[in-house]
Amino acid sequence: MNKNIVYGLIGFGYFLIGIFTWKYQFFIIKLDEIKAMLLGILFIVYGAFRVYRGIKSYKNDQKN
Repeated sequence: MNKNIVYGLIGFGYFLIGIFTWKYQFFIIKLDEIKAMLLGILFIVYGAFRVYRGIKSYKNDQKN
């Protein structure tokens, strides 16, 4: 499996963790609403960034 695909899958995992954290207000410990929302958004943005970098790197490798 290409390392860029793995990076994309890991990013998707972070994205899912962000949604879970935001929705259930739980990440290892119970979080209040604002902390859960902020941590969830952070995970979602980081996951989207990782997916974007994986796709960009994959396309760059395909050109070369």
